[in-house]
Amino acid sequence: PLVHSDTLLKDALVEMSSKGLGVTAVVDDGERLLGIFTDGDVRRALDAGVDVGATRMGDLMTRTFKSIGKDKLAAEALALMEQCKINALPVLDQGGRLIGIMNMHDLLRARVV
Repeated sequence: PLVHSDTLLKDALVEMSSKGLGVTAVVDDGERLLGIFTDGDVRRALDAGVDVGATRMGDLMTRTFKSIGKDKLAAEALALMEQCKINALPVLDQGGRLIGIMNMHDLLRARVV
């Protein structure tokens, strides 16, 4: 799933829950990746007492994230995910536009792991 930086947290949570995913991408109007928002970010936001009905994703997203290019091998994605101890990895084209998000479950299903 993806949302824009002006999307409210409550709407992003609905998007994440409806798709059953633990991460969403925050993109600009050209679908270039600005940040990510994970289940961990949700917990930290709720612990901090943010107003889910008034807080925008641009204020909460993680701006420093790892990503991988669409031309990389799944084994390279796995190595990066293991090295950084992350479960999801945005896949970008050369222009920084989001193509998708690969997660550890994808790699398990593909028997890369």
